[in-house]
This record gives sequence, C-alpha cells and structure tokens, in this order.
Amino acid sequence: MSKILSSYLCFASLIFCEPFEGYTLFTESSETSLIVTGYSTKLIDNNHNIINEWVSTLAPASMAYMLPDSTLLYPCKQEVPFVGTAAAGGRIIKYNWDGDILWDWTCNEDYQLHHDIEPISNGNILVIAMEKISESIIPDVILEIRPFGMDNAEIIWEWHVWDHRGSDSPFKFDENVPYDKIDWNHFNSIHLNNEGNKIYLSSRKWSEFYIIEYRGDSDILYRWGNAQNYGIGGEENRILDGNHGVNEIEVGYPGEGNVLIFNNNSSMYSDNNSKVMEINIPINSDNNYYLNDSGKFGPDDYIWQYQNEFFSSFQSGAFRLANGNTLITEADDTRIFEITLDGDLVWEFNSTSSTGLNRAQKYSLNYFIDLGDINNDEVINVLDIVLLSRFILELEIPTELEFTICDYNSDEVLNVLDIVSIVSIILNI
Repeated sequence: MSKILSSYLCFASLIFCEPFEGYTLFTESSETSLIVTGYSTKLIDNNHNIINEWVSTLAPASMAYMLPDSTLLYPCKQEVPFVGTAAAGGRIIKYNWDGDILWDWTCNEDYQLHHDIEPISNGNILVIAMEKISESIIPDVILEIRPFGMDNAEIIWEWHVWDHRGSDSPFKFDENVPYDKIDWNHFNSIHLNNEGNKIYLSSRKWSEFYIIEYRGDSDILYRWGNAQNYGIGGEENRILDGNHGVNEIEVGYPGEGNVLIFNNNSSMYSDNNSKVMEINIPINSDNNYYLNDSGKFGPDDYIWQYQNEFFSSFQSGAFRLANGNTLITEADDTRIFEITLDGDLVWEFNSTSSTGLNRAQKYSLNYFIDLGDINNDEVINVLDIVLLSRFILELEIPTELEFTICDYNSDEVLNVLDIVSIVSIILNI
C-alpha cells in the first residue's frame, strides 16, 4: 500500500461517514409529453431543499458555476455554426441571485464555444472553443475572455491546438492520429490549477488529459491516459476511455495537488464500469514533468479509484470535497452521489424528472461572501460605509475581493448607488 493511500485511510478513520455540509449546484431539464420545456439550475442543501433556482429556455453546454458574490455563470447553447461537431455552446449568461441577467454574451462565428468554462478570480473566464481550419478540419482552441458591459467580451489570450502538431512526439498533437478531424479533440472540461499557472484539458476523442501553460504558447507540458497517441504501446495499454471532468484537488483537501478524472469507459468496456480515478503526477527535482524510461509520462497506475457498478457514456465528473469525500455525477442516470475515501455512500440525489444532468459541484456553507461586509467583521454597519466612501473618493484602492463586496449592484462601478444599497441593508429596508 502506498504511503499516500495509507494516509488517506488514516484520515478517513478519523471522520464520521457523513456528507460534506454544503450546497450542490446542478442543471436539469424539464419536459412535458417528452418535449423539453425548460432548464432549471438548482442549488440544494443536503436535505434536497432548494436554496435557489435559475430557469432558462436555453440548454446548458456543460455545467454552471457559482461565484463567491452569489452570481451564477451559465454556459449555454446557441445555434451551432459548425455542423457535424459536438460544439454545443456559444453563449454565456451571468445571473444575479434573483435571476436578473447581469451579462449575456454570444461568441461570434470565428470561434464556436462548446462544453466547459472556468471562471477566474480576476473576473475573466477561460473557455473551450473550436476553429475551422477547413471544411474537414475543426480543432479546439482555448480562449481567455474579459467580460464588459451588458453583452460584450474581449479575448485577451488564445491557445490553438493546430499550432502544436507534430508526429510521434509526447509534446505534440499527432497530426496522423486517425480521429474525426471535424471534431478532432473534443475537449470537454477545462480547469486552472491551484497555482494559477497551468491549464488542465480533458479530451474525449483522444482519451487523455493534458496540461498546458496558462497565458503562454507552450506545447503539451504533460499528458496521461493513452500513450499510443504519441507512439507508445497499443490499445491494450490505454488507461482512459472517453474521459471527462479533469481537475486538481484543492490545497488543504485530502489529496491536495493530485488529479481527479471521471473515466467513462464509454467504448471499450461493458455497462456499469465507469471509474473515478485519482493520480499523483510525478515531477523531477526541478519541479518539471518528465518521461520515464519507457518514453511516456507516468504514473503507471492510480493511487485511488472508485468503481461500483455505475456507468455514464457522456459528460459526468468528480470533485474532492474538503472533508475527504468525493462528489460524483453520473450523467446517464441523472444521479449525483457522494462517497467517502473508503467508498461508502453518504449522500445521493436522483433527478427523476430530468432528461439530462451534466455535472454537479458542491460549495461549502461559507463559500459565499457577505455583500456589504467590506471590513469582514461579520457585521454590516457604518464602518463599511466609511470604507466604501474612501474607495469611491480614491483615498484607498480596494482589493479584487473588496471591490466585489462593495459593488453590491454588480455594475462594475463603485458609487453612491452602492452606498444606498448598504444603507438599505443596515436599515433592513
């Protein structure tokens, strides 16, 4: 037994087999006589009580995200310009807690957004997109956008798969790989690492995940799951198959820095055989990724895995929670469930009325900031108004978090309207 797994089990023995206290966010579809009539993004507690709900007529592209200021980012579908691809998406809507639209952006046809997004703490958003090289070649692109106004966004960084092609190189996308080039990569999730300098990408078509440099133009820094894509081994050596939802476990959580991935096993194996896998990526003394003696990226095996007769052929994902539990979404069966490190089921939600449920995430009870409590003393009073006034008069410069807390009406400007909102809180009107 590895030292890491042993430490996990020691940790697990110290906690009760209870679900993590938090709020779970997911989007489900509703139907009438088999016709989809709407899409509801719900935030529920552990007793399945609805804390809040946002309703849209637009289908989700993947999963929605809550921001600490209680706003919701909802990537959704528009008319798809690239016919014959899985590029479902193209539009992102930001709602406030009450369901009012704060920002609504549709990407132009130079790129087709699809699947996942990744909100960044500076207010920007990483997105997966496609670009058309020719009628028969449509690879993926990673964009960083900066929202502004009610319906605009500026692209401030781009990374193109097509610029990183080669042949039999672990650091390139092999241009000879015989996949459908109309939907060549089919990236389905994007994630910024804990240090904020690298991006994780999951590819369904290539049955791998990748790490690239954030805001750089690097080739592939690391890849794992299917080494035959760069000339090592064959089909029998493939580990991942149709994978989704790669992410790095947060700092302070059991397994911090390790990688979780939902291995769908959508083509090679029989039903009821999906897996959630956790791996520890090897790095050398220079803190770099490296190839092992056989010419591939390690590790050769996982350090933790959950497999218990569940299966999803599409979407799905898994997130580690602060208490060591893992939240898993089984999209095929519209099921969300939470397990301990020992594999004990401690919480479950079945969306019996929904025709689809892509991926869920659980937020801690203290995730959301208290708008108006600028000095973070857990009381909203005249001291907060004084501090906001100093920011408005430019006597002090707010941090990004302070700005978010001050900007009560989310108009990206600190002014007297925010003071009025905070006064209303104090007076309870």
